[in-house]
Amino acid sequence: MKKVLLFIRNIFELYIPVTSFIIMFLVILVSVFFRYVVRHPLTWSMEITVVGFVWTVIFGACFTMRQRAHIKFSLIYDRLKPRPAAVFRMLGNIIIAGVFISLVYASWNFSLFMGYQKTAVFRIPLTYVYLPFVYFLCSISAYTVTEIIEDIKVLRGIIPDSVDHKAGEETA
Repeated sequence: MKKVLLFIRNIFELYIPVTSFIIMFLVILVSVFFRYVVRHPLTWSMEITVVGFVWTVIFGACFTMRQRAHIKFSLIYDRLKPRPAAVFRMLGNIIIAGVFISLVYASWNFSLFMGYQKTAVFRIPLTYVYLPFVYFLCSISAYTVTEIIEDIKVLRGIIPDSVDHKAGEETA
């Protein structure tokens, strides 16, 4: 069961963003060719490009969070010792997780509400364009809660103070 769930997570966080980026890139090339060589601009290319960009960014951000490769403003806790740094990290992550979790219900309702509107060319319900944001909120919240748990373990002494939480590796 765990392998199936990990594979599903990879579909959302790895395969969909890569596929949507490739499709977006190819559509842009085709669009440029038709606009400047054939002199007949395509009406559908903008729609595919926008949806591809949204999906690439949203699902790609989830993968970045999983890999801990995202940008963090860690100016304060990088200068502190491990335990006080864990407190600051934990407080920041609690705020992030709280805000993101509080947005899930409203985003879900908005995504479903937008189903009555459709894209201009392909007539795709906008629910499919906006629903990935709900996955984003849930995914980022889960990864943030995982970091909160790690900081609690640092504070309780379960994880040694020498662990670098930015990369998940020991520094000394």
